[in-house]
Amino acid sequence: MHKSQMIAGLLAAAGLLAPGAAQAQSALGPYISLGLGLDKIPDRFLTISGRTGVTSQWKPGWGGLAAVGYKWFFGLRTEAEYSGRVSWVRTFNNANPWVGTAWDNSVMFNGLYDFENETPITPFIGGGIGLNQIQWGNNYRVPTQNPPTIYDSESIRGGWQGIAGVSWAVTPQIALGVDGRIKGAFGHFNFPGSVAGRSITGFSYETRSVFFTVRYSFGG
Repeated sequence: MHKSQMIAGLLAAAGLLAPGAAQAQSALGPYISLGLGLDKIPDRFLTISGRTGVTSQWKPGWGGLAAVGYKWFFGLRTEAEYSGRVSWVRTFNNANPWVGTAWDNSVMFNGLYDFENETPITPFIGGGIGLNQIQWGNNYRVPTQNPPTIYDSESIRGGWQGIAGVSWAVTPQIALGVDGRIKGAFGHFNFPGSVAGRSITGFSYETRSVFFTVRYSFGG
């Protein structure tokens, strides 16, 4: 095969592949997104009945999310997201064990930017602000304390999150993704105890998550 014929063949193949790559990118317009993921609260500081400098340790948890959004030109996406997470306390100050469950119900308004290219693989970054509702329950307490002080309560604070991930456009309508998230709250959470004079205050909430998502676009 002559060199000129080989070059012509490669250019023809590129011409056939290029439209397919462009079509494989996610379509513009409205979309919905669903996700499941793993969640972990790192050690967090708090105050127990006036005793400061206490740290809480947590077991791994999980979460789910649902979002309704719109993909604009130039890689911009905006969306409203609801997410729920559940975690279990392990201990405070790596000492006596605690028992109890923490729930995080959040509503976030996110802005994301897709680094679009000539492939269906698209990295993206973004962030959001909204509200966090943190609930402690399931007789949140020290099990060895007699009688135990129960810290079952809830609070709502403003929240924020940062997002970075990558998506794969299986078709123009369907994209699979994986992303990492750091989410926290503005201000501290306080949980009164069932015994007078005992309380947990100054809990600085923050969590890290990895979510696997599927996004369906209604756009053309």
